[in-house]
Amino acid sequence: MLKVRDLLVEHPGFGIRVYCSRQGFPTMSIHVTWSSIGLLHNVVVTLNHLNNLGQRPLQPVRYRAKVKLHGMNAAVQVNSDGLVAQSRTEVLSPTVDLKGFAKWVAANESHFKALPTGIVVFGEWVGPGVEKGMAISQLPSKIFVVFAVQVGSESDARIVYDPDEIISLLTAARGCQDLHVLPWEETGDIVMDYSNKAQMESMTPVLNSLVDRIEKEDPWVKRTFGLIGVGEGLVFYPEPGSVPPTRDELALLMFKAKGEKHRTAGTKQSVQVDPTVVENATGFADLMVTEARLEQAVSQVCNGEYDMRHTSKFLSWVAGDVQKESAAELDAAGLEWKQVTGPVLTRAREWYKARCASNQAVHQI
Repeated sequence: MLKVRDLLVEHPGFGIRVYCSRQGFPTMSIHVTWSSIGLLHNVVVTLNHLNNLGQRPLQPVRYRAKVKLHGMNAAVQVNSDGLVAQSRTEVLSPTVDLKGFAKWVAANESHFKALPTGIVVFGEWVGPGVEKGMAISQLPSKIFVVFAVQVGSESDARIVYDPDEIISLLTAARGCQDLHVLPWEETGDIVMDYSNKAQMESMTPVLNSLVDRIEKEDPWVKRTFGLIGVGEGLVFYPEPGSVPPTRDELALLMFKAKGEKHRTAGTKQSVQVDPTVVENATGFADLMVTEARLEQAVSQVCNGEYDMRHTSKFLSWVAGDVQKESAAELDAAGLEWKQVTGPVLTRAREWYKARCASNQAVHQI
């Protein structure tokens, strides 16, 4: 239930993708993407590149943080044709669903239709059966936790990510079951001066300490539901009002930091200013093809199943995810994607094959 007392409070860009009609949705559905959020060193590399091109001077940015929930990135579009439920990559429907999200949206249709037309409500679909092993996984049922709302479209779109403003936008949907808004976490003053590397490096121990604390115990889940357990990490947003609230600006400046157990890249720390440098393609595969990334692939495209029939789509997802997130690491090592593709796929294939064999052996006992 959307209650104010509960509500006190994903960089490489945003985009759209057009889908043909599916049962229960408008004739033409446009998928509005909230893509993966990069790590701090990705932001540093990009901003330095833009500065070198004379397109954007380096300057300090003040940040606030929200807990990063381990679940399924999802969204609800409210448009003139009706509602559109979506996962990170595709439009969903009650008959072509993923982890029950579209069915939940359909069940709360009247509440979402009371919201202003032309918004996209972005959040994390979390709870039992979505991901496992987390504090949020202990909930008795799934919930949708909102972290941002897009108002408008394309070049005119603005992203609302301040929790109080989100609550105001969603007031009409107060009767919606299991809808929450993610608050800011108390982190103290966080400023990253992108023109001063020494200053940024002095901040990384502070940020790493914050992430370690979140991983040991998710504070939002404990406060809101009284459940104690592991958290995933933090997402750092530029302080609202300090930068233009456009999709491109946020994609450029936001960064995430995961605890050691959940890092999809084998960095030495959760937050670091420079990318890790590897010696060769094998070292690159060791760095980027982590247990957390492989487990995420199983959850995302294999429906949590270890079955050799899923191998092709499993490998495709892993390769795409690594390539998307590794530009800085490749450049730092002087490598090209074609040089590391083989080791990446080999490592992922061997891992998945071993898991499938282990799973089959368990079922044969």
